[in-house]
Amino acid sequence: MIKLDNVHKVYPGPVVALGGINLDIPEGQIHGIVGQSGAGKSTLIRCLTALEKPTEGHVWVNGRDMAALGPKELRSARRSIGMVFQGGNLLDARTARANVEYPLKVAGVKREERRERAQELLDLVGLGDRGSSYPAQLSGGQRQRVAIARALAARLILPRSGLKAIRG
Repeated sequence: MIKLDNVHKVYPGPVVALGGINLDIPEGQIHGIVGQSGAGKSTLIRCLTALEKPTEGHVWVNGRDMAALGPKELRSARRSIGMVFQGGNLLDARTARANVEYPLKVAGVKREERRERAQELLDLVGLGDRGSSYPAQLSGGQRQRVAIARALAARLILPRSGLKAIRG
């Protein structure tokens, strides 16, 4: 669950990056943030992950006020937030499968379960046959889909029965 309550972010100048954003995203839904260059998309994401604090308002993720969390709690909260950056930010020295497995490895998931979950997610994004490919061997769209699979892998509570194929 993500809830933004009257979120403002103003930089010196003053530059208003976010002006009173209200948003409710129920648990289990996946949304994209789109808009023109300079519209505040990156600032919004940085506020959602508490990389920046709003000038005003509140950001709640999974019932937690992100601005009120201490460093240890914040690290824990961030593990449950899956993000896909524009560039994908894949690790070049790891295969697509290893990139998807990485957040699971950090979370202490056993190797067999990591491999199984990574394959499920690569299948989900239509790249089940590209697990041994390195990012340089993938197209831009394929790298984005690996990044989506990795973001989904970070959600350890994602039920297998909830996986649905992405068609596009």
